Amino acid sequence: MKEIKKNLVILAAGTGGHVYPGLCIAKNLILKNVNIFWIGTKNGMEKDIIKGENISFHHIDFSGVRGKGLKVILKLPFKIAKASYQAFMILKKISPNAILSMGGYISFPCVIAGIFLNRPIIIHEQNIVFGLANNISRFFSKLIIVGFPMSIQNEKYKFLGNPSRYEGLPRKKATHNKNVFNIAVIGGSLGAKVFNEIIPKAVYEILRKTEYEINIIHQTGKTHKSAEIQYNNFEVNIDLREYIDDMSEVYEWCDLIICRGGAITLTEIMNQGIPAIVIPYPYAVDNHQLQNCSFLEKRDAIILIDQKNLTEKYLANIILKLINNVDLLNSLSENIYNLNNSNSTEEICNEIENIMKINK
Repeated sequence: MKEIKKNLVILAAGTGGHVYPGLCIAKNLILKNVNIFWIGTKNGMEKDIIKGENISFHHIDFSGVRGKGLKVILKLPFKIAKASYQAFMILKKISPNAILSMGGYISFPCVIAGIFLNRPIIIHEQNIVFGLANNISRFFSKLIIVGFPMSIQNEKYKFLGNPSRYEGLPRKKATHNKNVFNIAVIGGSLGAKVFNEIIPKAVYEILRKTEYEINIIHQTGKTHKSAEIQYNNFEVNIDLREYIDDMSEVYEWCDLIICRGGAITLTEIMNQGIPAIVIPYPYAVDNHQLQNCSFLEKRDAIILIDQKNLTEKYLANIILKLINNVDLLNSLSENIYNLNNSNSTEEICNEIENIMKINK
């Protein structure tokens, strides 16, 4: 008798930090004959990211409220009620064997609907601290998967790491050409304005103090012109890109990466064992990027710079120290690679499948 395919609903919207790991899980489970349904927002980035995959997309009308003012907060109960009803109707039609929340505002009304339909809720939290939606939803969940170790003694919490597009790939080879040093600057999916203003000046300082050939790939985001103007003030081998979709070539090329502290960026660096200077985004919700980075810094796996201390001279001195100290570079690479879980996606999918088998 032919086995009936299981149905999984994935809740993810708004940022690549939620969407990309959800997509890794979706692709793996599709290969295992699982039907994947995705709930997001009508105009969110998630719709474009999952386009072309064998995933049925649905949307509800809901948006985040933090920092939006009193008027939006007062309307919140009505928005939750409307979005929960929309989610209820979608979930009732799909009749999923399980619901996977990747966190973010979109997940909360969907989890409420899932509870009413008595469907098992699985949570994946990418960061070292729970986001607001996952922090509430975890009390109603069957399984809670965390991307970083947490000091919670409860059998339904499992540390399995973060799914990544680059997990399981061959580790980056340490080349360390004596005359060349390659630096990648990645300010997150939207770039970082402060990176575009300060890092070119730091590169200029470095060029004045080293005989090395310095090569830069710099993802600028929307403030591309700001970085372009800065780099035009001096001669440097620069490749400016507004956005980089496939990072594998960049990860293989660079000797050092300068980046933000989002969970998925850090996971990708772990996958490849790349020496990193990490400058957490200071306005991230609950300062979660700093907390992610503090975990790694305590294990000598990254160099952490608080943005309030970021100046061109300070950054230039740190990079020069790394250029002139191959042992330190190798140590950073080894320490961060040792924190890597090269099988996160498979392990997470096995847990999801086990729950779906129980809830036919």
